Amino acid sequence: MGKVIACVNEKGGVAKTTTIKNLSVGIAMKGYKVLVVDLDPSANLTKCLGLSQSGEEGTICEIIGAYIECEDVPEGFGIVKSKEGIDVITSSNALHCYESKLAAAYQREVVLRRYINTIKDKYDFIFLDCPAGLGIFVDNALFAADSIIIPTEANYLDVEAMQNLFSKTAMVRKLNGTGTKPEIRGIVFTSVRLSTKNNRAIMEKLREQYAGRLNIFNAYIPLNSKIPESDLAQESIFKYARNCTAALNYMDLVEEFLNIEVGQKA
Repeated sequence: MGKVIACVNEKGGVAKTTTIKNLSVGIAMKGYKVLVVDLDPSANLTKCLGLSQSGEEGTICEIIGAYIECEDVPEGFGIVKSKEGIDVITSSNALHCYESKLAAAYQREVVLRRYINTIKDKYDFIFLDCPAGLGIFVDNALFAADSIIIPTEANYLDVEAMQNLFSKTAMVRKLNGTGTKPEIRGIVFTSVRLSTKNNRAIMEKLREQYAGRLNIFNAYIPLNSKIPESDLAQESIFKYARNCTAALNYMDLVEEFLNIEVGQKA
């Protein structure tokens, strides 16, 4: 049975999509079968993987639409293979139109979970790339997820924004009736500038504040021009510039993540 991980942060611009892209490709490079689901109407993950995002046909839009109507979809429907070997369910800006439909649906918070449960055993890991905010698509991701990863920049406002997510996650755990899912797998610092005193201070403060209570990944992602360049090239950082500092740090994150999830060195 695969593990479902949502990548969430209420705040935009914290490298959620870039983190999911590189983490999922890096894990696939280790031999695991990976699916990523683009739940963002901006379809940035879809674009960064070099896949089509025009219209709603064959995208997460059709899948959500079918499950709102309590219909199933054919096995493998909407799943495409990226050029770097991961399976993808793409998004498009048509997903905006499904927000109100989903909000009005029966058992609206678990529509995505009903679908994910039909494919969960076909993958080792399923990653859900969420839009900014804490709206209905994020609700669905949290109810479907076993755990969440929170990318954040090391600054005061970004860190403060996480408190709302902590509260929502606790609420979902209670409504799920398990008391444990989704777990917070960890916080990942992105766009880090260690030369900046403020970045270092906030990273150190959070590690002290949450020591023993909440995992903060040792691996962090530096501010590096190769990262946006790789997005523009529609490639992972490993393919675009495999020896750059950012690629090495992302691989550190991959290995740390796998060590937590499967209990072994990658």
